[in-house]
Amino acid sequence: MAAETEELPWDDQTDIFISNIDKSITKTYGLSIRELLLDPDKFTGTKDILDTLTKIRGNVDDYFTGLRDSMVDEKASFTKALENADMQYNKINEAISTKTSFSRIPYIEPYDIKLNSENQEEIVIDQYNNAVDALVTKLVNVSNYVGNISSSYDKYTMGSWIFSGQKVYMLSVYLPPSIISEMDSLNSQIDDLIDTAYQQIRLNLGK
Repeated sequence: MAAETEELPWDDQTDIFISNIDKSITKTYGLSIRELLLDPDKFTGTKDILDTLTKIRGNVDDYFTGLRDSMVDEKASFTKALENADMQYNKINEAISTKTSFSRIPYIEPYDIKLNSENQEEIVIDQYNNAVDALVTKLVNVSNYVGNISSSYDKYTMGSWIFSGQKVYMLSVYLPPSIISEMDSLNSQIDDLIDTAYQQIRLNLGK
C-alpha cells in the first residue's frame, strides 16, 4: 500500500512557486528552501543560517519582482483598475463623511471588527453614481455607526465600509482579479513562511 502524501502547510499554488524557487536556492546556498520551511529546527546548526535566510528572502522578492516586471500588459491593466478603485473610494468616502456628519452618526476607522456572517450583507459596486449615493444615504440612516475598513495597496486605497445597525451592511469597491495581485499575495505568503522559520531558528539559537 502506497504511503500517504504528507499534507503541506501551504496550498498547491504556493507549492508550485516554492518548487520553482527551490531549484535556484539549492544551487546557490546548498540547502532546500522547501525542507527549511517544513522543518526549520533541522537547520539550527547550519553555519550562518540566519544570514542565509535573510539573503534567501531577498532572492524570493527578486524572483517575484522579475515575474511582475515581465508582465507589462497585466501591470498596466492592474494599475488602471487600481486608479479607478482609488478614485471611487475618494468619492464614496467624501459622501459618507458628509452624510454621517449631517446625521450625527459616528464615523470611525476601527482597529478591528468582529463580524457575524449570519447578519451581514455585502454590496460591491464599481462606480459611484446617483443610485449609489442614494444607497449610501439609506445605509447611513439605518446605522448606529459607520466604520471605514478600507485597505491600502501601494499608494492606492481599496474602499470598504461597515454600516452597523439592526443588520450589518458592507459596502466595497470592486477590484478586478489580476495575476499581479496574485503574485503579490504569493510573494507575501512565502516571505511570511521564511520569517516564521527565521524566528524559530533564532529562538533555538537563543538570539
